[in-house]
Amino acid sequence: MQQQTDAVASWWRQLAPALREDLLTLGPAEFLPEHLVRDLRAFAVDVPDVAVALTLGRNTYAVYAQPPVLQEFLRAARVWGQGWREP
Repeated sequence: MQQQTDAVASWWRQLAPALREDLLTLGPAEFLPEHLVRDLRAFAVDVPDVAVALTLGRNTYAVYAQPPVLQEFLRAARVWGQGWREP
């Protein structure tokens, strides 16, 4: 589990500050967009293949359930508040 937490922390550090702020408002039952899932997986974070296809007009998008390690990380980041944010 620690390896997964470290991977999420590495992923988090490379995110733009605005995206970090957006993620801190994400509820635990909300989905992640496909591009963030690809990024997490590139950092070796296990993201379950639980996806929902969302169709808007002619476009179809996949969104994924948040992995538990990300939920825990975001919960901790909210507690620490300013410590995770860029100055």
